[in-house]
Amino acid sequence: MFDSDISNSKALILCIDADPVWLTTLSDILNKDGFAVETAPNGVEGIEKACEIMPALIILDVDLPGFPGYRVCEYLKHDPATARIGVLILTAKGDVDKPVHEAWEFAEQVKNRLKGFDAGALEFMAKPVIEKDLLQRVKALLWTAGYPV
Repeated sequence: MFDSDISNSKALILCIDADPVWLTTLSDILNKDGFAVETAPNGVEGIEKACEIMPALIILDVDLPGFPGYRVCEYLKHDPATARIGVLILTAKGDVDKPVHEAWEFAEQVKNRLKGFDAGALEFMAKPVIEKDLLQRVKALLWTAGYPV
């Protein structure tokens, strides 16, 4: 199982995003639903914090300074200590549901989404996100990992 105590409270979630507004938004959404939340503003700090706190789930943007989110995900998935932490990519890239005017735009969005799954992410969502949809996906990922939701 995981190092986090999962018997008495909802899971700890680490949000990694360079945009402080998104970090605040995510924290507010998740805290309101009873989750404990930690944040990191870049990939390096995100990896360090993930190794330190061993969250149940990581919500990860791909546009991060210095160490892109795809590489962060790959790094975490290749480290035995963090390999079992679920990763949900939440980014402005890869929105296959938005209207596009050119076929190459759609292909690029699909490519970004597939790159996230190839890096080891379990879920991929596009910004902006609907609060209810985010919470449903977070809860589904946590439930499948054995955490109370």
